[in-house]
Amino acid sequence: MTDTRTRILDLAEDLTQTKGFNNFSYLDLAAAIGVKNSSIHYHFKAKKDLALALVERLRDAHNEAFKSFEHVYVTPQERIGALINHFKCYIQNNKICMCGMLAAEFETVSPEVRKALSLYFRDLRTWLADQFAQMDDPNPKDRALQFLSGLEGATLLARLESDPAMIDRTLDVFVKP
Repeated sequence: MTDTRTRILDLAEDLTQTKGFNNFSYLDLAAAIGVKNSSIHYHFKAKKDLALALVERLRDAHNEAFKSFEHVYVTPQERIGALINHFKCYIQNNKICMCGMLAAEFETVSPEVRKALSLYFRDLRTWLADQFAQMDDPNPKDRALQFLSGLEGATLLARLESDPAMIDRTLDVFVKP
């Protein structure tokens, strides 16, 4: 059985992706998990601690995924395609990128969470820039920024329209010859 801390993080991630971080409380988490509110506070003293743990967990998971992509996919186009497919799964599950959602709530998150979000997106841009460099792009850092902006924007629009294919239509230009 999954431990309480992991269950809290899983549910908080799901709620952040579907409703936004500011649209649920510790009471909501406790009721859904079937524990007392004090159990949530035991693991995460304040909601800012929960937000920070969520971002750090996703950052670690994505960095591990990027490492595994190097072994699973031969070309940078395939690796970027795997990232695109990951984001399309959000739409298929009526979700959005959790860090994108938290970044949209920038004014309401703590400075520590803002820093963690910045590091998450920096890691993602760095990985993307490496992929574009392998594709001999003359300016891989700018291309990574353009791609990431398109990815986050297309994810928002695809969710609004319930059309995951919008992500492909937006980003194909980056991976098709």
